Amino acid sequence: MSTQILLENFEKIYQETYERTLKYIICKCNNFDDINDIIQDTYVELYKNLKKKKILKVEKIEDYIIGISKNIMKKYYKNKRQKAIIFDFETDENKEIKDIFDLEEQIITKDNVEKVWNYVKTKNILITKTFYLYYCLDMKISDISKELNVKESNIKNYLYRTLKEIKEKGGI
Repeated sequence: MSTQILLENFEKIYQETYERTLKYIICKCNNFDDINDIIQDTYVELYKNLKKKKILKVEKIEDYIIGISKNIMKKYYKNKRQKAIIFDFETDENKEIKDIFDLEEQIITKDNVEKVWNYVKTKNILITKTFYLYYCLDMKISDISKELNVKESNIKNYLYRTLKEIKEKGGI
C-alpha cells in the first residue's frame, strides 16, 4: 500500500524521519564533517521533488528519504573524488579496555564540549561515528555495533580509549 506525500506535510515528514535519516548518514558517511551538508541536501532534494510533482506516491516514506540520501552521498563523494580529495581510512587493533569511565561524573562546560568534539573529529572516522552515536544520539553499544557492522568489543574500545585519551589530556 502506497502513501502519498504532500508538500504541505513536508515539515511533519521532516520531524518524523530526521533521526533515522541522520543515523543512516552518520553510519554511511566517509567524512564526519560532510554529514550536515548531506542531510541538508537530502531534505532539500525531497522538498524539490515535492514542489515539482505536488504529490509523491511511495511505499514507505522513510525508505524513500534514505534512497534520496544514498543518491546524495554518491553525488557528493563523486564530486569530491573529482576534486582529488583522498580519504585516509586507518585500522585499529582489537584490544580490550576495561570500563573505568563514567562520563556523567565529568563536569562538561560548553568550552570543554567544543574542545572534546574537535579532538574526537581528528580520530578515525569509525571512532568519531561511534562517539557521536553513543553520546549524542544515545544509541546502545549493541545497536551501534550492528549499524556500523563492527564488533561490540571494538565499539567499546573506541569509546573507552578515546575517553582515556581525553582524560589524560585534561579534558582537552
